Amino acid sequence: DHTNQWMSTSEASDIYSTLEPQQAFHSRIMFCLNLHNEAVKAMRYSPNEHKDSAETEEARKERLQQEQELASALQEEDEF
Repeated sequence: DHTNQWMSTSEASDIYSTLEPQQAFHSRIMFCLNLHNEAVKAMRYSPNEHKDSAETEEARKERLQQEQELASALQEEDEF
């Protein structure tokens, strides 16, 4: 008010008496929970997925035998 040379302000309202802080907090929590759930879903594997890629006992024995033959051949070359 210029004529009386004083300033009037609006009454300070209590922001916590509204639901706005609670809604903001809730939206942040929901974002974090959704992000966590999506990360967990991305890390899931089917329970028997490792069995498809596992080598059979016969294939493992054959691979070990080939490795031993290669190692003995390399050892013989080193002796000469």
